Amino acid sequence: MPKRLLLEGTDIEELLTQVRNEHGPDVSIVSADRVRTGGFAGFFARQRYELTVEVNDEPVRPAAPAQGSAVPAAVPVQAPTAAPASVQSSADPVAALLARAEEQERQLGASGSRPAVPAQGSVAAPVSVPAASPSLGQALGSPAFTAPSGTAQAVPSRVPATAAGDFVVEPGAESLAFADMLSALQRDGSATRSGALVARAYQPPAVVEEQPATGMARSFHAPVIEQQRPFVRGLIELGMPEGMARKATETDMYGAVKSALADLPDAPGLPGNPGDVLVIVGETHSALRLAKKAARILNIGPGQILLAARSTAGTDIHTSRRLSGPRAAAQKARKIHRDDVPYVVVVASTPEERNGEWAGAVADALGATAVWAVVDATRKTADTARHLRSLGKVDAVAVTAVEATGDPASVLHLDLPVSYLDDRPSNRQAWTALLCERLEEMQS
Repeated sequence: MPKRLLLEGTDIEELLTQVRNEHGPDVSIVSADRVRTGGFAGFFARQRYELTVEVNDEPVRPAAPAQGSAVPAAVPVQAPTAAPASVQSSADPVAALLARAEEQERQLGASGSRPAVPAQGSVAAPVSVPAASPSLGQALGSPAFTAPSGTAQAVPSRVPATAAGDFVVEPGAESLAFADMLSALQRDGSATRSGALVARAYQPPAVVEEQPATGMARSFHAPVIEQQRPFVRGLIELGMPEGMARKATETDMYGAVKSALADLPDAPGLPGNPGDVLVIVGETHSALRLAKKAARILNIGPGQILLAARSTAGTDIHTSRRLSGPRAAAQKARKIHRDDVPYVVVVASTPEERNGEWAGAVADALGATAVWAVVDATRKTADTARHLRSLGKVDAVAVTAVEATGDPASVLHLDLPVSYLDDRPSNRQAWTALLCERLEEMQS
């Protein structure tokens, strides 16, 4: 029956010549492919050719004997004699197998009988094939084929049944054994590294059954949950900046609020040196109330409290202590700085009046030691920040109407120290008490 062979080499002309020399002119070429392997991005790749041919390998069987003719008795196959030393020391198992077959045929010819036919279903004993001489390997058309020295292949020895005549080796299990042995020896890389032409029997690709994954089962690990911060959302609703509120990592309320306010800047102290000037800018009545508290702390009298406004109406400030503008403030500043007590000057200015530049000019003319701005907690933070920018230099803010707003911590967005919360000085303890009280109200 026809058999397909796959030949590989680096030159297509050499492959064609080898096919004609080994199998004659009647060989059929099934396919010829050029294969590129290795390299990088298409460069430095090695090129080879694969030639698939079909040859008629049907063995020639002798004619069957005439009916009624006597069949010689079966003679047991004698154990083969030891091969010559030159054969045993060779490194070609294929040539060794052929040499062993020739030896058996010669013995059978000398005895004048053919081998016994094995019973159906019997298993032939394996024959250990030693290394053979390389001369027979050259006869097979594979001059570069070499096997590892000192190795032997176990090949089942079967003697097929024939009608009569000479000893015949049929293609079948022996051919498959040849192909398997050639493939195993070619995989060691010796023939491939030499670059010689190698012929091997064509076999369709085997279907490998996919094996289930055998990886070790890993233990289940619960996903990491972010640390609970139960008071962050409440502090943000109270107006605290998000970056500050997220520092509240404790689970108890007081500890969480205290952690959030850890980086709160300290409120500046009152300037109490002789000739110092504290300027308080804001709505007239709110600013005057804060000025009187500061005067009591500084231990100064009403004569050291001045008012820069359009009028003193509705206040207890005498007209002689009113400053009409920057020019009058500059004239008064020369006397203030020579005095032995500090002064507190209230400058009437609100976002509605849009006179922030005028108030800043008065503070500059007075040579203010510190400038505090009174801000309304119920006003939008953006409007308050715009008004503060028009004043120029501002050292701190005093917050009013804290109890009237739902987000008292929104003034922290102004990024300025807070000196007063309504009528009490501002510090971390005051802020902590205020925010804890509001959080309790939200929870209730």
